Amino acid sequence: MNFLITGAAGFLGSALANRLAREGHQVRGLDNLSTGDPQSLAQDVHFTRGDVNDRPKLWTLLQEVDCIYHLAARVSVQESVLYPSDYNIANVGGTVSLMEAMRDVGVRRVVLVSSGAIYGDQQEQPLREDMIPNPRSPYAVSKLAAEYYVRTIGSLWGIETVSLRVFNAYGPGQHLPPSHRRWCPIFSSRPCAAAR
Repeated sequence: MNFLITGAAGFLGSALANRLAREGHQVRGLDNLSTGDPQSLAQDVHFTRGDVNDRPKLWTLLQEVDCIYHLAARVSVQESVLYPSDYNIANVGGTVSLMEAMRDVGVRRVVLVSSGAIYGDQQEQPLREDMIPNPRSPYAVSKLAAEYYVRTIGSLWGIETVSLRVFNAYGPGQHLPPSHRRWCPIFSSRPCAAAR
């Protein structure tokens, strides 16, 4: 299959792109490199630097694509509190731009990577998919709005959609700022060797 992955140079995007390429799929990656690292992508991932709000670039990249994984987003909860309009432009506007470009080109499948942050504070644990969202930050609101846009537009335009609500993904190859140092097990006060 032919895939386009937005946010392809990020932590989750690069892992997905590399996995699909290893499995023999044709993979195109798009990332504005605000936080991503193109060096994390395998050589057989066809990478383009760009933004999901750039419709002409999307039209080109979407040619003959079977499915899109949409991971491009701004993701800092704290930053979203300071700059909510930036999060709306990137996460909501970028999603709508992508859906419009899909319609224009005729791509009929998209997987949106959303966030568990849309649930916010819930009295009942563990969380369930059918719980009413309670977003507590502009970031969470933007991800929930993106979900609604994808589902609604998909239904109106005959596009198959799936939204995945990912919680705190972590693993090998993750680049964390110094303020997010990894720590060893709960009884240790020293940083893990892997984090050094």
